Amino acid sequence: MAFKANVLLIDDMNRNTTKRIECEATVLATAITDMTGLLSDLAALTTLGVVKVNYSDTSLTGAFAETAGSNVDTGATFRLQTTEGGVVAYKIPGFDQAKADGNGNIDPTDADVVAYFANFLAAGAFTLSDGETITAVLSGKMDS
Repeated sequence: MAFKANVLLIDDMNRNTTKRIECEATVLATAITDMTGLLSDLAALTTLGVVKVNYSDTSLTGAFAETAGSNVDTGATFRLQTTEGGVVAYKIPGFDQAKADGNGNIDPTDADVVAYFANFLAAGAFTLSDGETITAVLSGKMDS
């Protein structure tokens, strides 16, 4: 059985949002280790802080503080190509607005974006909500 992780994020005004992530790991210790790497990559993309991660048990592994001025109402949506040939939307809450251009577009080849989504490639430790993996990040855009 793969683990599902619910990441609790917080903004600078103490408001919360969650992000659900499916882990490939079948052992909790491995899921926690994998999640630590994913959270490290997420920290480069979001201004929100991570309060905790819930698996079978609650864990503070990989927790980091929010950035001043962070806001749970600000996020980004990425279009991802799946290994099955489909295109799906993937949201990152509290995305760092400094990574977007003046029109809200996000470069899918940005090193931090590439590092984060590498976790969802076939060789990565994570899958999308329906168990799929990705082959490419097609685009990214700040949510309005």
